[in-house]
Amino acid sequence: MTKISKLIVIFEVFSLFLLIVLSFFAYPQADDFGFANSLNNLGWLGSQIHWYKSWFGRFSSTMLIISGSYLDLRMLCKIFPVLTVAGYFFAFYLVSDKFFDNVTKKIRVFSAMTMLFLYVCMMPSLSQEFFWFTGWATYAPAQMGILVFISKINSIQENKVVFLLILLGIFIIGSNEVAMLILLFLTFAALLKDYKNKRLWLLLAVFAAFSLIVVFSPGNAVRSPLFAGKSHELLFSLAASSGMLLTLVFLWILNPFLWIAIFEFAYLVEKSYFKISLPETKPVFVVLPLIFLMFLAPFTHFYSTGVPAPARTLNVSCLIFLFLVFYLANLSKIRKFLFFIVQKRVIVFPVFVLWIAANLYLSAFELPEKRGMSFYLKNPLEALNWSVANYGQNNFYHVYDDLLSGRAADYRRTMLKREGQIRNYDGGLLCIEKPQTVPKSIFYKDFSVDPLKSENKGFAEYHNLEKVAVCGD
Repeated sequence: MTKISKLIVIFEVFSLFLLIVLSFFAYPQADDFGFANSLNNLGWLGSQIHWYKSWFGRFSSTMLIISGSYLDLRMLCKIFPVLTVAGYFFAFYLVSDKFFDNVTKKIRVFSAMTMLFLYVCMMPSLSQEFFWFTGWATYAPAQMGILVFISKINSIQENKVVFLLILLGIFIIGSNEVAMLILLFLTFAALLKDYKNKRLWLLLAVFAAFSLIVVFSPGNAVRSPLFAGKSHELLFSLAASSGMLLTLVFLWILNPFLWIAIFEFAYLVEKSYFKISLPETKPVFVVLPLIFLMFLAPFTHFYSTGVPAPARTLNVSCLIFLFLVFYLANLSKIRKFLFFIVQKRVIVFPVFVLWIAANLYLSAFELPEKRGMSFYLKNPLEALNWSVANYGQNNFYHVYDDLLSGRAADYRRTMLKREGQIRNYDGGLLCIEKPQTVPKSIFYKDFSVDPLKSENKGFAEYHNLEKVAVCGD
């Protein structure tokens, strides 16, 4: 590893440490209370059956949420972000072995840490995967599971591995529908490569059976009429999903940390610090499936509901995008070109191009005031600040800003004031003040001025209050 690689890892570790620090300012929100209330009212098994019959076919994610609800929800918000960082690092570390030839542990740690940092930095919704327990349990463990599945699928000759992959696959299928489709695709792709492998046929059969349990659940039948008239519009879903994905890809390409990592990897490989092992097939047979998998998340939601996918469901598209970028960047000719840029110190040119692209995007989409590119050419520092803060999906900018600006501390003081109001509650309607500031990195969904709204009722029931509402605006 070079000195720059070591500095990169130090910066990444420090940034992830701040992410964990920020978790101490997070509090339970929205559905967290609804699941906890169902556990208190129906018990563990009764709650699991209730959600499967009344809302959706997921069973693994609800199992995690309901089981976690045995703990104090406030404490839970401080625990699972740590588990998420550790879990993703472990999963990236395992999967890195498939792409490197005989590398040291230091290189694998560097690779895993860099992929983790980039994923956290670029994901469309940091708040809903790291700072909201319900969102975390639905998506993060399944995505970690997919990474582990990829790392172990070639070891399927051992019966022990087959058994573990079956359990892992069932868990992934029961977490969310996009993860289920990705798992089926990966299994089918492995089967095309080795169609005589009976163990792969067994995996596919088991996964297909459990997928049917999800798709034809009573909960999905109850939920489907809510989206009648808007869902299952194929052409609309294709067009809308394509537009959403292209916008995200544009933002991801603008991320400066992504380019730093790409150039550093190209330098390390060309200087023979390690070797990259890519699939022995034509690039088109790797690139097209990865693009298809990226497309699954927005399309599945658009097609099934008729409305845009929430940002948390698109995080997996970001994860796949990272693998696509590093595959393309390590194709021999592209890697040699990247190395040439680093070696000849002409990295200023692509940075300038990215900066211009960011300003063009700003001039077109900045709201409420469209200042135009000329303003930013005259004010380069403001342009740089806008680019870093808002473009390239730079979540770590907001993590640093939330902590250093005092926004997170102010939010915590408001939450502590709420807890004091709850302790001193003596009946009737509890009127709670809205936070003046909310950290951009932390998930926040407050209740309404109407005490009969579901969020209000869930919060009130969890805290044994008669009624609760936010003070009038």
